[in-house]
Amino acid sequence: MLKVKYVSILGDSISTYQGVSNDASVNSTLSTNPSYYRGAFPLEKTYWMQVINNLGLTLCVNNSWSGGNLSGIDDESAGVNRAHQLSRDSGEIPDLVIVFMGMNDLGRGVDASVFAKDYCKTLNIIKESFPLAKVCCVNLPDRDIYLKARAELFNEAIENAVKVAGKNFFIADLYRSRLNNDFYYMNTVDGLHPDEDGMRIIGEIVEEAIKKLI
Repeated sequence: MLKVKYVSILGDSISTYQGVSNDASVNSTLSTNPSYYRGAFPLEKTYWMQVINNLGLTLCVNNSWSGGNLSGIDDESAGVNRAHQLSRDSGEIPDLVIVFMGMNDLGRGVDASVFAKDYCKTLNIIKESFPLAKVCCVNLPDRDIYLKARAELFNEAIENAVKVAGKNFFIADLYRSRLNNDFYYMNTVDGLHPDEDGMRIIGEIVEEAIKKLI
């Protein structure tokens, strides 16, 4: 049986949901988090809620920020500055953390070396804040031929950061999955944000990676 109960999310717009990723009653720092997904898109169809429901987990905190980069030490929306804000104000802490960030950094031309440094820092913050947590790092899909070379550099940075972080850290591999190139585009609402089928596929890949902990 999976030895985790509470799962927290550190993400960007793909992991948001109105009323959840900005729920200040769970964690007061979430109050200003903007959301992309909302009521018209069923909550249970998000990739992370499918993982939670399928594995019998409980959401601890979803700290996702629509439009947020992973990198940017001077930017409050950056994942590197939100990585310690994954526990509930009532005291519950995550047994599992899903980190799915980097799409915005990639699209905005953030230097791969800056991304690599801040990704390592992000994982180190999670490790120090929640030393017993398992951490699933979702890498970036091969979704655009013009971004392919940079995506490979970013994913290499993620893989290196996971290796440095140690045994509790692992990757859910979107890049080498069936969700790539034109297939990624066809399973989005706008070329970037997954539709229900895209969410289902991402959820399956993340769930498969987590099940390896059993």
